[in-house]
Amino acid sequence: MSEGELGLWNEGKLVAVLTSDGLGGAALAYTPESKSWGSFLSVRLPVREEPYPWVQCRDFLDGLLPEDSVRSQLAARERIPVDNTFLMLKAYGRDCAGAVQVLPLSQQPESFPQDIKWLDDDELHQAITKLPSAPLGTSIDQNVRVSLGGLQGKLLVVRRGEKFGVPLDGTPTTHILKPALLNEDGSEVWPSIAQLELFGLRLVEASVTAARRSRQIAARAEMLTIQGRNAILVERFDRRVDEGRVIRIHQEDMCQALGSRNKYQKTGESLPSLQAIAEVLWNNSASPVVERNLLASYLIANLTIGNCDMHARNIGILIDNHAVQLAPAYDVVPTATWEQHDTELSLHVGGELLLEDLTRGQIIDELISWGMPPKLASTNMDRVLNSLRKELPGVVESGKEQGWHTDEIDLAVRGINKRIVRFSE
Repeated sequence: MSEGELGLWNEGKLVAVLTSDGLGGAALAYTPESKSWGSFLSVRLPVREEPYPWVQCRDFLDGLLPEDSVRSQLAARERIPVDNTFLMLKAYGRDCAGAVQVLPLSQQPESFPQDIKWLDDDELHQAITKLPSAPLGTSIDQNVRVSLGGLQGKLLVVRRGEKFGVPLDGTPTTHILKPALLNEDGSEVWPSIAQLELFGLRLVEASVTAARRSRQIAARAEMLTIQGRNAILVERFDRRVDEGRVIRIHQEDMCQALGSRNKYQKTGESLPSLQAIAEVLWNNSASPVVERNLLASYLIANLTIGNCDMHARNIGILIDNHAVQLAPAYDVVPTATWEQHDTELSLHVGGELLLEDLTRGQIIDELISWGMPPKLASTNMDRVLNSLRKELPGVVESGKEQGWHTDEIDLAVRGINKRIVRFSE
């Protein structure tokens, strides 16, 4: 059995094999077992006989790994070339986003014991303190072998009641703990970032749920304070707990689904874009109208909240037995609250690049470009804006009652009220 091969497991099945090209990339070939699997790894990689060359599967595989400085730190820890995706997945792919596990072909998920290193308060505080130099909790134990995209310092944890632990050897995690990044003097680089993200998630959930009561709209989260340091604890929507067993749910982000190496839209480039994201949902969902309308609701809510960081990696899809759904909203932060944060939109809306210059007409034009009838686009706008106006006081009050309201949330509220008026005209 070749050392240049890795197995991709999904839902307990060996569904694909990666074969190294010797240069850091790999070809992906589905296994015969995948024919009865009834699903696929990516909307861009449907099950087929012939292997996918590196150029076609690169974006999906790279999307299983962290980005930029976090990837560099993890690569240095294992003395791996930072651009060697094959070896990075071999080292850290035992628990990835979605249901994918990457293991040496000679091993199976059962080869590793399901083990958790439980942390006391001091150990948890030390782990988050060391995140800038030891991403994803790798300072805790050499057997922490997890991967998750993104740049923000985060700790992947298992939560049971009030206990927190880190997974060893690919044990699935249940939550993502994101502490506020601190300056040298102990102040927060982005003031109240944890509280603002919780506020944004709760507001999206409240304002969009009216139309989809039976469906999770936004990632569930809560505030924690760990030895004086604020953090948001986010429940993973790509995991569910069934009688104490953590079950992985497959998903991919829109960079993976679009085959885009960029998560931000650049002027003059076609990918990524909101229109292309809408096309992914339209072409792959069993209920394309429902999914497109939900994407429109997410967009309108995020823009009104003041989240300029709704980029392609912050939009995902859930994949279950060929059924594609828009994933719950996540990483919803009203970034426009901070004066030092620019207001350039991660994905352009109706051709507009800046939030402060965005108009109702441009948002409607964007929705129409997805194939949405003009009247429905306008109706969707009014429905979300009216819901935000109605639900905003209650979300603010709940923050006060639960003790996570801050002055920055008051600033965010003022901006939201102004945008509700502007987008209603």
